[in-house]
Amino acid sequence: MLIKCNEAGQVLWMSPTARAALGEARTLADTVVSASERPLEPPFGQARGICFSLVSGAPDGLLLSAHLLSQVDGVHEEVEPRDLKGEDLRRFSRLEQTARRWVSHARRRQGPGSSRAVIGLIEEERARVGRELHTGVGQLLVSILRQAETADDRLPSGDAGVKQSLERISSAASEALALVRSVSARLHPPEWQRLSLEAALDQLWHISGIAQRYEAELDLTPAPAETDPIIKALIYRAAQEAFSNIDQHAHASRVRMSLAVGAQQLELTVWDNGPGIDTAALVAAPASIGTGIGLRSIREQAAAVGGKMVLESGPLGTKLVVSAPFAVPD
Repeated sequence: MLIKCNEAGQVLWMSPTARAALGEARTLADTVVSASERPLEPPFGQARGICFSLVSGAPDGLLLSAHLLSQVDGVHEEVEPRDLKGEDLRRFSRLEQTARRWVSHARRRQGPGSSRAVIGLIEEERARVGRELHTGVGQLLVSILRQAETADDRLPSGDAGVKQSLERISSAASEALALVRSVSARLHPPEWQRLSLEAALDQLWHISGIAQRYEAELDLTPAPAETDPIIKALIYRAAQEAFSNIDQHAHASRVRMSLAVGAQQLELTVWDNGPGIDTAALVAAPASIGTGIGLRSIREQAAAVGGKMVLESGPLGTKLVVSAPFAVPD
């Protein structure tokens, strides 16, 4: 990947490969942020940064070679580029210092509360999409269904082919409407946000059908204080995602969920006795409106608030554990 920039760290040109990997970066700091979020091919996992090397210097800018660093890359010692003129080296040194300042500034702007703000925005966006599905797409489907029923009522009795087509339209519209309403309810269920965490999980346990379809065991410890809304959303979404994955992938007969409350953290555990799953593939799967926000998103959100997500699977079953900080008042 080749990148041309000036001494202030502003990107002047990117090769097609660099642009595809890092996006339309305006500064070297943007490339560093993009590189840290870049997924790599197995077995390398997530990129952990980017390494620059000076290719050449010119009056109109510096040409850099960029290399994404993987989690398994060794530690690279900093060495001066060879076979370059002294003025090019001095310019490259100034560029490195500028890049470090940009990165430091970006990290300061992120701040400790930025991740929580992002999670809050995700919840707001889920609510917005849920409302639009219900009031927008849902109402359009109702209109299609009513128009099809009206046309069917006014159709002469002799035209069996058209009548059958209208019946199919009505059936498809009814199924689509039920799906839209179900997805809308998953995205924006207003009741649980007003409940305590254990009450919200108990409600989810029963409305999800887990208690009816499986040999089920529920153990919820009441929290001695109101849970932070961001933490509540994380734990609730984790349980919601776990139930969805159990229904789709687990082939289980027994399910157990518990909520433990300690002095400093909450811990949600969901276990099933299925034959085991490919946990890496499941965590890497993209988020889906129909099934939830995805285990990868759960893991990222848990890390953002100082918690963690652990997914274990084997012949004895699959266990999801999500922990998050919780402060018990004195």
